[in-house]
Amino acid sequence: MDENSCLRCGNCCTQFGVCVTPYDIARIVECTGMKPEEFLSLIDDYPEREREEPAVLIDGKMKIVVLKRDLKEVCCFYSKDGCKIYECRPYLCRAYPFIIKEGKLAETKSRACIRCWKPKGEGKKQYSKDAKMYAKEVKEYWKIAEDWNSKGGGDFHSFLKFALQNSKVR
Repeated sequence: MDENSCLRCGNCCTQFGVCVTPYDIARIVECTGMKPEEFLSLIDDYPEREREEPAVLIDGKMKIVVLKRDLKEVCCFYSKDGCKIYECRPYLCRAYPFIIKEGKLAETKSRACIRCWKPKGEGKKQYSKDAKMYAKEVKEYWKIAEDWNSKGGGDFHSFLKFALQNSKVR
């Protein structure tokens, strides 16, 4: 690996919750054949979080939908060989640690990456494409979440059904 690419150290997969959108959920279901409840969990919403995904009202509390993690905070799809769903991984994973800011690829304040790096060439184009798709899907997810929350929320299973029915999966 050169200085312009990810080290593939796994820190982002083994230390933090991975927020997902209904679009990510649908892709993972299609790719794995798993039910969403098998690979998703909820965490309490909290102030000053670094991500911008919406919180949803589940059983009267604001929650964030994330991929399941084990007791050591390791993503349920991560193994010693890397990501088991690499081809259909969430767009957050594809774009991390970058975002689109003012129309350009920009680095986020990463707590996981052990060094700063900037993709170049085709890698930069792919990160830019993935970061744009991530931003688009999060924006669409906000609309779904606001609609769900305005109706008073409900249980997790009902939310998943609602979110998947109201997302325009590509």
